[in-house]
This record gives sequence, C-alpha cells and structure tokens, in this order.
Amino acid sequence: MSSPYQPAPPDPYGGGHQLPPQPYPQQAYPQQAYPQQPGYGPGYGYPQQPFAAPVPVQVPNSFATASVVLGFIAILFSCAYGGVLGLVGLGIGIAGLNRSAATGVGRNAAIGGVALNTLAVLITIALVVFLFVSAHG
Repeated sequence: MSSPYQPAPPDPYGGGHQLPPQPYPQQAYPQQAYPQQPGYGPGYGYPQQPFAAPVPVQVPNSFATASVVLGFIAILFSCAYGGVLGLVGLGIGIAGLNRSAATGVGRNAAIGGVALNTLAVLITIALVVFLFVSAHG
C-alpha cells in the first residue's frame, strides 16, 4: 500500500494523465455524532417509505348475504310466500354459517340471515294459525 503523500506511479499505458497527489487520506464518509435513522444518510437518497404489507383478499360470503336479503323479503311477504322464502333462506343461512366457519368471513351476516328467516317462518305460521282459528271459530 502506498502513502498518499507519494506521487502516483506513471500510467503503464502511456496516457500521461495523472491525478494530483492527495494531501490527506480520504474517508468514504465522515463520522457522525448522532445515531443513524433508517432511510436517511449516505447512499439512501430521499427518505424511504416503509412498504405496506400486502392485505390478503377475503372472498365475500355470498350465502350469508343472500340469506339476509331473503330474510327481509320473506318478512315483507310473510302473508303470501313468507314460509317458502323463509325456509329457502334458512337453508342458505346455514350454508353461510358453514362457509364462515371455513373462511372466517360473514359469520354475523349468516347469523342475522338465519334469525330473519326463522322470524319470517314463525310469522307465517302465526298468520296461518290465526286465519284457521278465525275461519273456524
């Protein structure tokens, strides 16, 4: 290793271009008196933003949503088709509960759909009993 105070050796390729001697050895970067923050400092350029972790895409539970919709419709039409729609919605709500156990998505909606459809079936049964009693009473 040569001293920085010695002149540079001649160019072996005959270029004749030599760098002037350096009076002091050069450090790559001066020492810092403060702690280094991540994303700042030499070689980093602008402060870096941390990367956001990718969010896993959750598949919606269509059975749970369909059960809630059928529950509302079954309650609205409980005089005519509430029992049939309620039973169909009840089956779809149970399927939604099974899917929510597997995927972890839509449990509350499936429970709400089961409750609404059960209520629609109970309203339809109460209306049928009321009409039967009032007609034969």
